[in-house]
Amino acid sequence: MEQTLNLPGQGQSSTLSRIHEASAKFQRYKILLRRRWWFLLLTASIGVCVQALRITGRPQEFRSLAKLVAGGQMVFNDSVSWREQQADFYGTIIETVESAEMKRRALERVRALNPDVKDSDVEIRVAQTKGSAIFNILATGSEPKYTKIFLDALLDEFISFRQSIREQAQGKVLQQFLQEVVTKQKVMEESLERLTKFRAANNIITITNGNNAAAQFLNNLQSLRETQRTILEELKLAIANVNAAMEARERMLNSGATPSSATAKTPENAQPAGIKPDSSPGGYGMTMAEQDYLRTKSKITELKTKLDSLLIQFKQQHPMVQDVTEELAAQKALLDSYADQIQQEMHSQMGDIQRRVQVLDAQIAEKQNEALDLGGKIAEHDKLEKAAESAKMAYEKLFEKVEQIQSVFNSQADYVAIQERATAASENVEDWVMPIVIGLIAGVGAGIVILLLFDRLDDRMNSFSEFQALFPAESVLGQVPEQRNRGDVALLRPNDDRHLYAEAFRNIRSSILFKNWQGKPPKTILITSAVPNEGKTTVTSNLAVTMALAGARVLLADCDLRRGGVSELFKLPSSPGLSEALRGKLHWRDAVQETSTRNLDLLARGDVFDQTSEMLLSKTAEEMLREMSEEYDYVIFDSAPVLVADDTASFAPKLDSVLFVVRMSSTMARLSGKALDLLYERQVNIGGVILNRSSSNLKEYTYYNYASYYYAPAKTTPQPPAAPAAAKS
Repeated sequence: MEQTLNLPGQGQSSTLSRIHEASAKFQRYKILLRRRWWFLLLTASIGVCVQALRITGRPQEFRSLAKLVAGGQMVFNDSVSWREQQADFYGTIIETVESAEMKRRALERVRALNPDVKDSDVEIRVAQTKGSAIFNILATGSEPKYTKIFLDALLDEFISFRQSIREQAQGKVLQQFLQEVVTKQKVMEESLERLTKFRAANNIITITNGNNAAAQFLNNLQSLRETQRTILEELKLAIANVNAAMEARERMLNSGATPSSATAKTPENAQPAGIKPDSSPGGYGMTMAEQDYLRTKSKITELKTKLDSLLIQFKQQHPMVQDVTEELAAQKALLDSYADQIQQEMHSQMGDIQRRVQVLDAQIAEKQNEALDLGGKIAEHDKLEKAAESAKMAYEKLFEKVEQIQSVFNSQADYVAIQERATAASENVEDWVMPIVIGLIAGVGAGIVILLLFDRLDDRMNSFSEFQALFPAESVLGQVPEQRNRGDVALLRPNDDRHLYAEAFRNIRSSILFKNWQGKPPKTILITSAVPNEGKTTVTSNLAVTMALAGARVLLADCDLRRGGVSELFKLPSSPGLSEALRGKLHWRDAVQETSTRNLDLLARGDVFDQTSEMLLSKTAEEMLREMSEEYDYVIFDSAPVLVADDTASFAPKLDSVLFVVRMSSTMARLSGKALDLLYERQVNIGGVILNRSSSNLKEYTYYNYASYYYAPAKTTPQPPAAPAAAKS
């Protein structure tokens, strides 16, 4: 498919496109209204007649008015007062008064209090006064007395109904609260009973003090066990190196500190059974062996010092040196003996400490169970005590609320009261103005809806935008504006004063001349349409005239061999013509006629005959086309509609290009589509579409509205009359 050519004004901004589309829609509705205005008048008349018949056919009615007033709101809150949301409350009043149940109760009341009054139908309507809590109750009936009596009975029944509903609701609420009080009381008694049983089964003094002595004693035992384990590790190190341990002990003594192994005491409040505090026969908690070890070590130090001083003065063999050496060796042997004794004591002490750790482990395990048991009892006691207290508070609070509810119910009054009793029923005089206006508006509205529905079913195209929406792939060569004069449209002529009309054909001519034909420009052109009465013949003739006025030699041939009327537009004979040339009765050049337009010749239709399709498919037709294209710059054929006869579809493939005419606001889109599909199936080269009888009021046609500016005839200045002597010369 060839690329669509842009019309003047096409390819603009999206805003302008939307304006054009809106204008096209407005034009479509304008055309619809111009065609179907009588339908709106008909529907409006029907609406007015229906309203008039309804008013005149209505029986005589009497109306009585009463008023109710509602005060306050009603919802249950912490202050135990009844309130409701205003919208729900007022809506409930209206629905209740208008309900069938209220009408039934009012009817029974009227029958009971006024047995001599005959029953009659009464219609009830309730309306709330805007911005207030006043309700106007309107009763409409055929009997004035019965209408007033019925409305009063309805008011009384409504007030009685509200009273019964309120009492029923109050009783139900109070019963629910009493049941809740009993439930809370039972829960409170069960909680107190569980607390009492627990206290009776356990030492309440220990529990209520909140002190877990077993847990404290367990902490002391664990601390003592860690201390004993520390001492045990120190003893292991001391046994491994007695000399280093004794030196450390000696340094501690010199600094005034107490050895940990000697000063570790069991806490007075956590003394394990069978374990005594550490005691030593020596000072500062040291054993005799340890003291002797330190004294011997000190003695050895003195002897070493004495030996060193003697060796300075005497030789090794000196008796004094020998005596000191022997004494030094004896002291070292004694020191080793004391070290062995200390190790034995430390081993004994380690065993004693290990026994202490075992005893502590046993006591810790026992106290852990005791502490856990006592802690669980304390937690259980606290839980039971809190549950009992909460149950008691809930019971007391609910009991107080029940007392408040009872006091409120005893003093509560209804929020709805009768403000005005039913007035005397008066005759209802119907207002004619508003119903007639409503009927008129409803009729016009219904007519508009029906017309819009028919418009949705109508696929006739009214504008270029609608055509492009339905046939986006088709190239539009131009648009021919609608001529509003009556009768046949006259052919174009030089200096034609129909500037808008003439400019449209010049635009089509330019589109043909300058279009990208992707090859050789066409010389033989056929113009057709889908159905008759689309202005195809007029468009073909005016296009031929326009091409001739541009200086091209043009042959206009009437190829509609059944009902062609091109010769009638040019006021020339219709015979002899193309039909005689196709049948071989004469050469086509002998049938060509000159027109009043320069460079334009006409080949009329000729006599009507059968089997025109066969003649258009003949070799004679092909030879004729070849000769015409050689002799003329353009050969333009007017043909029969595509969907009427097979002539066009058979002859069109032989020509260079085919132009398709669509009449706006007349041609149905489905017929145009069917005709185009048929041409495409015959492999016809469709050069473009011409939109005929387009409305020039749309924004998309503004391009042509300025044609009169360029082609308006210039005003000539009147010349003064010449002198007689000059005229003779």
